[in-house]
Amino acid sequence: MVEYRAEVVIWILSGTLSLVMMLVWMAQADAAPGGQVRGYSAPEFASYFLSIWLVSQVLVVWVAWELDFEVRQGTLSPKLLRPMDPLWGHYAAHLAERVVRLPPLLLLVALFAWLSGASLTADPLAYLVALGLAFLGFSLRFLYEYTIGLLAFWTESSTSFQELIWLVYAALGGIFAPLAFYPPWVQQVALWTPFPYMLGLPAQLLAGKATLTDAGRGALVLLVWLVIFWVVRLAVWRAGLRKYGAVGA
Repeated sequence: MVEYRAEVVIWILSGTLSLVMMLVWMAQADAAPGGQVRGYSAPEFASYFLSIWLVSQVLVVWVAWELDFEVRQGTLSPKLLRPMDPLWGHYAAHLAERVVRLPPLLLLVALFAWLSGASLTADPLAYLVALGLAFLGFSLRFLYEYTIGLLAFWTESSTSFQELIWLVYAALGGIFAPLAFYPPWVQQVALWTPFPYMLGLPAQLLAGKATLTDAGRGALVLLVWLVIFWVVRLAVWRAGLRKYGAVGA
């Protein structure tokens, strides 16, 4: 991936929806009486959305697109001859891309923090815990997007499902606004999904608005979802292979 460093930087800059939302909410806070919107000042919005952007960049996954192509074009076939599950090759490639992505990403975070007045936590333990949560969140997103990609065994294009799930992930994960800004019933529904824990929680830790106790509870929820999606992915993979073999690929 090293030879694609410039392209990786472009990918990073293309995922700036949370930074756009940061500017919107900062303007709302500046215009509000008392300089706050529901307890968030403009610098606190900057800290929150910059943290969301940082975590969301760690959670970037594109495996559904790759699997959709491999199944439809038949390039999955040679991988089935190998003794290793194709999942691990995709997972390793995604992890390697994180190594290339992190250095320019951290430089951009420092630049945007200086420009926006954002202030992230000074607690080094919070960064370690946020990194652990982000790793669990990345692994979970990889698993459920891998499962979505496998739907290509039955559909013309599985990526349509991926786009729908992304909208739910972005809304309940906190890319558009902190989860506390949503109606209570939406917050209750969100707590039954993994999205607030894989994206919003580590971001809140970095912004100094969540505790280590919250992080521990979130990690347990993510581990449960990891087990669930591992089982689902395995079941869909085995059913898909029977379908794939049935058409002589």
